[in-house]
Amino acid sequence: MNEHLKDKRIDDLNENLDQINYKLGNFWFSFIKGLLSGFGSILGAGLAVIVIGWFLNIVGIIPTFQRQAEEWRQVFIQSQNDKNLEAGPNELTK
Repeated sequence: MNEHLKDKRIDDLNENLDQINYKLGNFWFSFIKGLLSGFGSILGAGLAVIVIGWFLNIVGIIPTFQRQAEEWRQVFIQSQNDKNLEAGPNELTK
């Protein structure tokens, strides 16, 4: 009787493990699914920030950010020009 009870519990345990394995699927499939889900979340959040920023820019709520972005753009362009002037013509063609 005791042996029969152990066999039944083992069979129940195996059945539960099979159900869990069926729900979770293959390890690599789950891993790839998680990576894609994370990538989609980051992409969606970035897109939401861009759309909200664009809308606020259109409405005119964030003109100070426009000025700051323009200043950074000018600094970037100036640093690129300085870098090109320092580099000789041979270094630019490499």
